[in-house]
Amino acid sequence: MEVDNSAEQALLVSGRPVMLDNCFVRDTQVLLHQPQFTDRTVSSSVSLKGSATAPVLVKSPVSSGVALLITSTEVLFTQDSFLTTEALIIPDDVLQSCSGEVQGAAFTASSLYVIACNSLCRMAQNGTWERVIVQGVSGGLVGLKARERHSRVGRAQVDDECLAVWTSTQLFVKSSSESSLELTSLPTTQLGASGYSNNTVPILDVSFPSDPEELGVLVQVLTAEGDNKVLPLLYDLSTTVWSLPEFTMQHSSAGNFSLLYLASAMPEALVWDPTNVTYSFSNGTGTLQVLKGNMTSNLVESIQEIIAGPNGDFVIHLTSNKLYYGRVDIENVVELSPGELPEAEVVLFFDVLGRLQLVNYDSTASLATVRLFPLQAEVYSSMYPVTSCPYHRFSHGIDVDGYYIDVGEELKIWAMILYPSGSYNNVEVLVRNGHLLQQNFSSEILPSSLYTTENMTLHFSSNVTFEMLQAENSGSSYGTTGIVTVEVRPKQTLYSCRGSVNMVTSISVGCPPNRHIRVRRPFGTEECSSYQNYIYTLSPDMYDPTYKGEGCQGCAGNSTEVTYDLDNLGCPIDVFYSDHFRPTVDLYDGDKFVREVTEDFFVWEAHGRTGYGYNATMQQAGCACEAQTLAAMLTAGNVSSPGDAWGPQNYQPCSTPCDPQGSLSGQHEVLSSSGVSALKFGSSKGIFVFHLKVLDPECSYCVLQTQFAVRVYGSPRESLDLYVYLAVLAFIVGTVIVLALTYYMYYKLMAGEHEKVLQEWTNK
Repeated sequence: MEVDNSAEQALLVSGRPVMLDNCFVRDTQVLLHQPQFTDRTVSSSVSLKGSATAPVLVKSPVSSGVALLITSTEVLFTQDSFLTTEALIIPDDVLQSCSGEVQGAAFTASSLYVIACNSLCRMAQNGTWERVIVQGVSGGLVGLKARERHSRVGRAQVDDECLAVWTSTQLFVKSSSESSLELTSLPTTQLGASGYSNNTVPILDVSFPSDPEELGVLVQVLTAEGDNKVLPLLYDLSTTVWSLPEFTMQHSSAGNFSLLYLASAMPEALVWDPTNVTYSFSNGTGTLQVLKGNMTSNLVESIQEIIAGPNGDFVIHLTSNKLYYGRVDIENVVELSPGELPEAEVVLFFDVLGRLQLVNYDSTASLATVRLFPLQAEVYSSMYPVTSCPYHRFSHGIDVDGYYIDVGEELKIWAMILYPSGSYNNVEVLVRNGHLLQQNFSSEILPSSLYTTENMTLHFSSNVTFEMLQAENSGSSYGTTGIVTVEVRPKQTLYSCRGSVNMVTSISVGCPPNRHIRVRRPFGTEECSSYQNYIYTLSPDMYDPTYKGEGCQGCAGNSTEVTYDLDNLGCPIDVFYSDHFRPTVDLYDGDKFVREVTEDFFVWEAHGRTGYGYNATMQQAGCACEAQTLAAMLTAGNVSSPGDAWGPQNYQPCSTPCDPQGSLSGQHEVLSSSGVSALKFGSSKGIFVFHLKVLDPECSYCVLQTQFAVRVYGSPRESLDLYVYLAVLAFIVGTVIVLALTYYMYYKLMAGEHEKVLQEWTNK
């Protein structure tokens, strides 16, 4: 399986190579589609149709088999890559009996959004429709876009619910499933400072780059000289900061511009109107040219669509069904043979495996069929007789799903290129937001008589300090987390090179999903069903009246009953009353063990129970300065929860000298696996429910907190009774042993006498 997500899987079918009719049958991949939406019967509904003359294809980010085909007569919906289709319909009560003309549509990971009759409608995964209210909208909705490629890192990993909706001058962004569409102000101040008129900034199009935290917006600007230009802006979804690139495009008479970002570490984009395509690549900007001839040779031809693949390639589709193929950082494109008549209604899309699919729509039969387009063969044929490639083989070990790096972690990625000896090539690495990680790239060159091999190792590691992490946790503008986008590709390439020529992945610097901590439990505590619905009582003398937690406020004057939460706490850890107890904390990703937590943490009793303390003072713990305590942090923070009062955002280790030093006679409440401080319970017994929170920001970007329970057994009186029982048991065991030995000695003596008498009788 090479692709695995909620709605689609790729099955690799392989076997021994066999020859059939002089052709070799080799390994192939088959996409297995799963429905993303359930069917729902609508009694009274509105049939939809598109507003454009040419068909438009809208694809789901999590499955290339889920798509909408919007035509001038109907809107077809498929969940199996057009093996079957059905007409998309919306209930009457949602559209309120309008004509049902669709101005745009977009899929997210869990929803389908449609603009129809100037209304934004949403279909959930269970097939139900609702009308989405866009607060503050002025004028009619012009378009909407969602992420076209599924992202598995960063905030987008959670739900891929990012959505952009715009009018001619307003932009509304929905960044996650928990949020709503919020009006996002355009950077008019920045535009004015850059010499552009900021009175009115028309929005032309929106597109999502490879960075899952960014959004591209194409706007029309007016220079001080009165020239109209087109400018792509970048919006950071996590920091809400706009950036203005240097690339601009002169406004033409057509005025119908579109924006498309390609799969690349850098924000490499295409901007086009019906007759021209302008590129903004890392190696420069300009207008795309065709290797042979012109892209639009007559007045009836225009650009219908441009689609981007997952490997930095793209296809330009004209209304005459001519096709042109291009790649990132190559300033020209090659013409392909589409195999379709000019009057055929055709749209294209790349599936998750990077294969180009061609959808042919038959309006008379209301039928859409799909076929695999032999892209690599057509490109190779167009380049003939030029068949040479600057390298023989390019491979890598990149996970396209992306990576996560937490504090103190590192990542290694390898890439290899094999090229003819006597020529020059190498592995080129592009990194965006590289300041977030420490980077070290090393290459090993292995020359031979025919080929030269370069093996490159990319080493990424976290390079943050305690102060930087604390500033991050306290909400400072200094950022140590974010998305690092990495692209690996050959330095020199041509269209005659087969296979993917670049690979893009993302590294999320921050808290990995499902990372949490657990308190390690002794062996044999896995089964404790007796604690299911177990109820114990807290008497007034067992409760701290100054406690500010969530467990038992206001119950200091009387007893209260507490039901043990076995599902969340698990089995309690048994601790003898006179033993010192220090919990062992483990770090997990889901159910996968990562490491033992050696950093500092603290605990507090969930119900405000007293009767426990710490066995070491600050001086005994080696403090050079008076250590922080929970009571002091609650007072200073003026908050109700201990977990909010003390954490990585304000933790100060007591090993750092300070002036004045303060008192070191107090109990040291900070625990760690290598520290001397531990919990002690004295004469208390019963159930203690503790919260545990990691204090040291150098442990993780995650807020690591958990709960566990301790059952303290034994007491001075109970231990005395135990000694009596043990003494009585020892006396009984000793008596039995003495009796057994006496019987044995007696038996041995009598046996000897009997043998002597028998011998005497025998001699007579």
